[in-house]
Amino acid sequence: MDLKKILALPGLTVILAGLLISCAARSTKDPAVMLQWASEEFSSKDDPLAAEEFLQQAFEVYRKKMDRLGLAETYRQYGLFLRSNAVSKFEEHYNTIGFLDESVKFANRYQKAAEYLLKAQVIFEENKKYDALSTVHISLAKTYGYLDRTGEACDSLTKGLASYNAFKRSNPDMKEFHAEEVADYEEYIGILRQQLACPPEAPPQAPAEKSPPRK
Repeated sequence: MDLKKILALPGLTVILAGLLISCAARSTKDPAVMLQWASEEFSSKDDPLAAEEFLQQAFEVYRKKMDRLGLAETYRQYGLFLRSNAVSKFEEHYNTIGFLDESVKFANRYQKAAEYLLKAQVIFEENKKYDALSTVHISLAKTYGYLDRTGEACDSLTKGLASYNAFKRSNPDMKEFHAEEVADYEEYIGILRQQLACPPEAPPQAPAEKSPPRK
């Protein structure tokens, strides 16, 4: 078979391009740097193939180290990756070649993104990482929005604000906490609640008054 016919095979050009990218990819042993590079690849470079390579490498390192918080951050980044515009632009590739995580399909990528974010949430909750939790809750709310699961999206925003307030209580000297993609956290929560048409949050209930003791 000549070269032109080989290159005409469905998906093969994409595979060869991916191999060239992998060959030229940056290399590091630091999983935190791997996650940083992964984020760059899917958020600003529109290269989801390289991004998932870095995410898988970070998983491998953190699992060997049994680093739970490292795994949580990798789960979080994987969720953002699956929800990214970069992945959406590679529909043909993912429908023919697939993801490195074989449980993910292009059609179920938002559902799998939510699953990854929930895994991150569990670990951050266990370790009381309220700053990371507030970010995860916003990401979950957006992901549930894509899935038309409005109730769960609104609930995530409520939890996000609670995590934010918990972080403020434990860090009283902080000027202002800015979560990822968020300039003013509380204002942004309000904007998202409006976009999702969330019902107004119920005001906190006053403590029940105790009945006077009987004489």
